[in-house]
Amino acid sequence: MYQNYQYEVDPKDPLKPLYQGTFEEKVTVGGKERRYLVYIPKGVRPSTAGVFILPENSKTADDLWRDSWWRMIADTEETKEKLIVFFLEPENDTWNTDEPYGKPDGDVAYIEQVYLAGAQRFKFCVHEAKFYLTGCREGGVLANMAAMYNPAVWAGVATVGGSQVNENYRQAAAEDFCTNLDGFIDETHRLNLKKSDIPMPAWVINDPESPVGTDNGTADYWKRSCGITEDGKQTSPDTVTYIRSAEPPYAPNQEKEAFRVCMSTIPGGSADYANLLLRRIWKDFLYRQRRWMSGPGGDLRVTKDPVADLGMEYHCEEIGGWMREWYVYVPEQVKQNPGKPVPLVFAMHGYTCSAEIYCSNSEWYKVADKHGFILVHPTATPSTIEATTVASSPDNVALPAWNFMHTAPNGPDELLFFRTLLEKVCTDHAIDRTRVYATGHSHGSVMTQVLAMTMPEVFAAAAPCSGVLFQGFGMDIRVLPEIHNRKDCPIPIWMFGGEQEPWLLPNIPTDTNSTGDSIRIWRGNNHLTPELPANWEDGWQVNGRWHDLHYAREDGAPMVNYTWVDYMPHATMTEMSFRIWEEFFSKFSRVDGEIKYNPGV
Repeated sequence: MYQNYQYEVDPKDPLKPLYQGTFEEKVTVGGKERRYLVYIPKGVRPSTAGVFILPENSKTADDLWRDSWWRMIADTEETKEKLIVFFLEPENDTWNTDEPYGKPDGDVAYIEQVYLAGAQRFKFCVHEAKFYLTGCREGGVLANMAAMYNPAVWAGVATVGGSQVNENYRQAAAEDFCTNLDGFIDETHRLNLKKSDIPMPAWVINDPESPVGTDNGTADYWKRSCGITEDGKQTSPDTVTYIRSAEPPYAPNQEKEAFRVCMSTIPGGSADYANLLLRRIWKDFLYRQRRWMSGPGGDLRVTKDPVADLGMEYHCEEIGGWMREWYVYVPEQVKQNPGKPVPLVFAMHGYTCSAEIYCSNSEWYKVADKHGFILVHPTATPSTIEATTVASSPDNVALPAWNFMHTAPNGPDELLFFRTLLEKVCTDHAIDRTRVYATGHSHGSVMTQVLAMTMPEVFAAAAPCSGVLFQGFGMDIRVLPEIHNRKDCPIPIWMFGGEQEPWLLPNIPTDTNSTGDSIRIWRGNNHLTPELPANWEDGWQVNGRWHDLHYAREDGAPMVNYTWVDYMPHATMTEMSFRIWEEFFSKFSRVDGEIKYNPGV
């Protein structure tokens, strides 16, 4: 019934989605199969947004697909904002809006299973920061219920004529401990967070013509979750917006402007799938915030497009036979004095992601604004990773991954790419070539270390985040000839890891694990003796969530550094970017091939 297409990776258009069209899928709930549809529009980007659509009673996923305007919205959005649409449906034409909290085979469990399936990457990749819920009438009630049940995975919920959530359900959700904290499973409740403590951006649109369309406390529930005590402000003829004024608990990684709840009353708004409101629901509300994995429950921040909102330069050019993409950020203070050479930072995204994702995730642009350097965010090309981990599977569709292991068939030469990129940026801008730095997250952290080992004469320091010198996962760069034949050229290194990513790297280094072995290798590269520290328990400095270990050369320059972060999942965050610059990059330069350390900077 539904048309769909499959393509191969094209070097001339490498970010083209490899699956397009409509796919009928099934999940198992309580021993029964339930269906849903997934719509992947032409031109959708890797790690895009995913919106879950729940219709009113008696409507099927097919009805939604055919008659709602969600496919049109997905098709007509700007390329970098196109979304994947999930069309769900009630069982036997009726949502059970009165189901008890935690029902293992109920409608909320069905939505949960579709979410888990949607988080897989076999045909597409929805980024974990960009899952959203919306629904009409009874479907709206279920959207609110699903968001209350597992709040840390959704970046926003918007409902039309579906605000009457059963009070007993709301109360049960409010009192339940939140164990899924967005990449951090808190089974022992050590943070003592309840589900009602997890902030949820919500737009509650009442429709008195809907049998479940008059709010009975749902908006107040969401306002309390966001810590909003202030009166709202009218932001349109039919909408009042409430925004938190107090600083959020994990600033600067969270933005209080993203802690918002909107309330409207629009008679008849839920009719015809709320089609007349859908563009507003997507572009004016859901799209406007993302829930980035890093702090407990995720870090809500306002969405900023690199070009439209931040004014970054966008480049897409052929290099080495592949069309390659990158962004360049030039702060205003640099633009005002364009002839003055300034530092340059390369910041690389992780597997499945893109320059656009890492720009917003790491917020390195904020660091550049404060300290006056130029920032480059490049995008990798799609390929598969053979390792099976929490984040990867050999069955995944080809997604952006750095080709440092040369495993992508006829894949790009990454060293050629970065050398070309460096020269292009230095041609276009005044760069202080004694102060060029590399950082990246996850797969990008390995790319960072490849650059540090193969092009050390270019860089003054490197900072891999959620990354060490891995011994497995198909990422053991030590076997590469270019690593074996590298120059004897010290380079300062600062590695970061999270407490909640033991599947990737142990947060506590030992003589026998990959974290300790990486420190040993980097100590050797930087001529620190002995290569293995005498005692791994010595030298730790603890400041809040941060556990720092520094090894310095004779003049006090911290040449090898490692930090792990309490309850940190496989993620990065704004605060980490600021630490890397202010405590590390800013103090190093490479002059005539030698590392210079200036602790007073």
